[in-house]
Parts: sequence; structure tokens; C-alpha cells
Amino acid sequence: MSGPWTDGWPEPPGGGPLGDGRHATARIRPESLDQLGEAVRDTVRAGQALYPQGGGTAIELGEPPSRPGVILDMRAMDRVIDYPHADMTITVEAGITAEALARVLASQGQRLLVEAAQPERATLGGVFATGACGPRRYAWGRPRDQIIGVQFVTSEGVAVKGGGRVVKNVAGYDFPKLMTGSLGTLGILTSMTLKVRPKPEASVVAWTILDADHDLESVLAWLNTSDARPVAIDVLDPRAAEVVGGPAGLPAGRRTLAIGLEGSEVSVRWQIGRLRDELRPTEIVVVEDERVEGLWSALGEFQVRGPGPVSLLAAIRPSLVASFLDQVDGNRWTFQCHAGDGVVRLHSRDDPGLEAVADQVRRFRATVSAHGGTLTVPRCPTDWKPRLNVWGDPRPDWSLAAKIKRALDPHGALNPGRFVGGI
Repeated sequence: MSGPWTDGWPEPPGGGPLGDGRHATARIRPESLDQLGEAVRDTVRAGQALYPQGGGTAIELGEPPSRPGVILDMRAMDRVIDYPHADMTITVEAGITAEALARVLASQGQRLLVEAAQPERATLGGVFATGACGPRRYAWGRPRDQIIGVQFVTSEGVAVKGGGRVVKNVAGYDFPKLMTGSLGTLGILTSMTLKVRPKPEASVVAWTILDADHDLESVLAWLNTSDARPVAIDVLDPRAAEVVGGPAGLPAGRRTLAIGLEGSEVSVRWQIGRLRDELRPTEIVVVEDERVEGLWSALGEFQVRGPGPVSLLAAIRPSLVASFLDQVDGNRWTFQCHAGDGVVRLHSRDDPGLEAVADQVRRFRATVSAHGGTLTVPRCPTDWKPRLNVWGDPRPDWSLAAKIKRALDPHGALNPGRFVGGI
């Protein structure tokens, strides 16, 4: 690391983008734990902030960074540390990409139950730091459900381990879960031990248009009691269905239900039969074989790539999904809803302007908050962020998050300003 520190934000090229139009003073790419610890200590002594970064797929997430600082580019720390495949666990460095890890696991007929958009760029450290989920969260759970061990470096340059190749943790912080979804504000992820599972014999998506005769609330309630056991239940508006299913030649133009099924060949065939019996007379197109991975990918990518400049993320009770979607203006928003989990992703269809979006966010937030849900703004123009209040209204647990931040990052150097409450 060389060169004088600056008092303010550098102009490009600097050390590269931090997101929200701000750039780092320098970029450091450590190749080992020792190099990382030394870089952290030097940076903090110089009064600079630390911004861990992988593939840069989520650098616009959250509030703008609040202090000039250094990018810690983790992509050179991308090794497989241990893979006892018979134990169905793997330990990897945080800089490995989701795509590279998938290739390693596929060699043993296994997979990680975590979906990442842009897998060729997204690193595992970034996926777990943001808590990213895909459509199969309904069956797979969240990333925090797949991690059993973690190593990270504090803002004092100290390496800390938590968990291991066992599911149960002892007293103290549950570091694997605590670090997941913390947006790099508590520590710099260096390695993780993850649960893996065998790849299923069959994976299909049942794609069906919802006719006007189908009441969405009734359909979703039926899926909860169906003999079929979906791994994903996505509701797409006509525009989303066109973007996701159009390249595969699937029918669109109306609300669409995408139901994922996985398991043995016999089980999946039986479940398809049950869906066809129970959804009569609606036609079901079954996407399978080499086409299905493309459709799974399209479902995952649409989560983060909307046509307009704004994306919203609502988390509500699954029983309220249908009534919430009825409030969405299809001329302004396109949506993808993970109906089994109560997760709704809204993308603006064009640029409606700040005032219109702020009014919509206020109304949506009031609706979900009245039922204990939350609404955040994962994507919008930087100068809109203060008005849209991207993390939502303060909650009681934010004060606890601030206390944990002070305990683990006493220098306040890690990704400052980005997360809830400005931590």
C-alpha cells in the first residue's frame, strides 16, 4: 500500500468504485490472511475506512458510504480449503465465485443450497454478507441456514473463528449467522464452512398462466395443502413473465405461476401429475432437462435487474401476498413474488420521478408495516436514498445491532454508513 492519504473522496480512477458515485482512495488485493491483517491494521492506523469487496454486484445496496477509505478486494482469496464430500460439508475462502464453487461441488454430484445472481461474478463472501436468496428459498431456507463455520478479520486485524464442521455452536456469539447479512459491517469474511447436498435426479419448473377465473389467494392456499411439495412458488406479473419466460418460448401476457419441483424422477413425475389434476383446466408447461437451468437462472436474475431505476423489497406474511399484489399498479411496477415466503420484489417499469416513487413507497410501507412486515429499497438513484429511507423506519433491534457493531468494530471502520441506522 503506497501513496498519500487524501482528506476527501478521490476522483476516478482512485482505487475503484465503492457505489453511489464514490470511489476508494486505494485498492488492496490480499492473497493470504497475513496480508489481509497487515493491510487492515495499516489502513485503520491511517484513519481510513475499510470496504470489503468481491465481484461488486451489490455495491449500490444500502446507504452511501460515509467515510473515505480503501477497498479490500477479496477475489484472490478464492481457494477450496477442505472438501470432505462424504460429510457433505465444504470449507472455502470467501473470494471464490458462486460459479466456481458450483463446478467443484458438481464434480461430486453435490450443490450448495444458495442461489446467487450473476454467479460468474458474485463471491461467496458477498453472497453471505448480503444474505442473498433466490426463488428456491421456499425449500432451501436462507444463506444463514447453510453456514456452520466462519472465519473473519476484525477492524483491528485479528482473525476470529466461529462454529466449525458441526451444526451446534457453544456459548457466545453465533458468528456464522451473525456475519450473514451484516453487509461487511462487523468483520471481513475470509472463509466459510458450508453444508452441501446431493444434486436431485430431477429438477423442473411447472409454468402456468393464471386465468381470470383463478383467485390468486385461493390458488396459493391450495398449494399449501397440495400433495405436491414445491421448492419454489413464484408469481410473476405479465411483464416479468415475458422477461423471464419469453426467451424460453414460454407463454406470457398474464399473471403467471412458476412452481419448482425437485427430487427423484418418480417423485417429480408424480407431483407434476398432481398439479395437473388440481389445477384443471389450466394448461401447465413443464420445463426440464437442459432448459430448466436457464429458467432457474432467469428467475434469479430478474430479482436484481429491473427495467427502471428503482427496486423495492417487501417482506410480508405469505397469507397477505395476494391482497398486497392487488394494490400494485401494473402500469408503474413489474413484480416477482416468492409467494411461499411472502417476499415481493417490485421493479419500476420506467423513471416515474422521485415524488411519484416516494408516494408509492410511503403507501406500500404503511401497508406492510401495519401487518408486521418490512419494505426496503435495494436499488434507486443515490440522491433519492434520503427521501426513500432505504432501510425503512427504525426498529427496536437496530439499537442491538449498533451495540454489536461497537463491540466487534470499535473503530467504526468497516463499511461505515451502509447498513441500518448508519452503522
